[in-house]
Amino acid sequence: MIISSLFRRVNSIRLLPRLLQRNICYVERIRFLQYLKEQDSVCASHIPGGKFLLYSQSKPLLRIDKANTEDALVWLTYPEVIQYYPQVLSSSILLDVAEDGTPRYSVQVGALPTTTQDKLESTTGATFTDLRLALFMVSWRDAHTLSRANSVLLWNRNNAFCGKCGSPTERNAAGHLRRCSSCNMTHYPSAIPVGIVLVTDPSHQNIVLVRQPRQPPGMYSCIAGFSDVGESLEDTVHREVAEEVGIEVSSVRYVASQHWPFPGSLMAGCFAVAEKQELAIDENELQDARWFSRDEISTAVDRINANPYLRLRGNPSGVLFIPPPGAIAYHLISHWVKGTPVQEIHQHIY
Repeated sequence: MIISSLFRRVNSIRLLPRLLQRNICYVERIRFLQYLKEQDSVCASHIPGGKFLLYSQSKPLLRIDKANTEDALVWLTYPEVIQYYPQVLSSSILLDVAEDGTPRYSVQVGALPTTTQDKLESTTGATFTDLRLALFMVSWRDAHTLSRANSVLLWNRNNAFCGKCGSPTERNAAGHLRRCSSCNMTHYPSAIPVGIVLVTDPSHQNIVLVRQPRQPPGMYSCIAGFSDVGESLEDTVHREVAEEVGIEVSSVRYVASQHWPFPGSLMAGCFAVAEKQELAIDENELQDARWFSRDEISTAVDRINANPYLRLRGNPSGVLFIPPPGAIAYHLISHWVKGTPVQEIHQHIY
């Protein structure tokens, strides 16, 4: 009785938008998504009617000429995908459920033969694009979709063997669970928590920004670091600031978060306050760290707004700039410049 009821529920969710020509609500989509993750046969049965986001060696298929529009991401049907990648049925990863009730999947096609890739890109008017670039060519919501899809694909690749006994693992139909074939341990994908913080002085006229050696000339960003086991977010912020620039902060306030696919982190953005004082830089982590004035940062924000791809194109002049709008650091810094109340920043981002 329970199973038949669930199947009727799934069928009603699946048919409802087609019959009534309306979208289904968020709660229905989330419950349908969870059901697909748990029921292998149901999940597999929906693949032929799904939509697919393709990756080639972690590069998503993207319409570059449609950057920052709803048409930037390329969603293909099952018949379209199998023309180029017949293994889609066994390698799809469940991603989400669209507003019209259609399950959406991501597929890692690997290195396609040149002729196959050329035909795919020509037909779709899209290009397999470096993920770091792609994240800044789409909306905030689509960037999260790209990030999540790539992270779950990589998690499956990197967890082919059990971390407990070393035996091979087997994935479920959705790709959100892997079970050891020997000890039966179950593995799930997860994100790594990271605290990222904008440190201001008590007058809110100056902030601390740092730069790492791998960043292009002139780029400065917020202090960030992975949470240690047993730490709260506030603990992580206090420790990272102390480690990297040698000062103590107070009044840690959470602002907003972002999933980041390098390597698969949940970036929790915060503000914190510290007395303006000399910084003691950890040279093993940082190349530089400074206090910057509001005027300096306002100019840097204008500069990245005018040229959002500055980080990727290079900055030979070395003038100050910050991460582009696709990064949580940008929103922390730009809203500090605007003086947006902390409790309102989230609604401006999302």
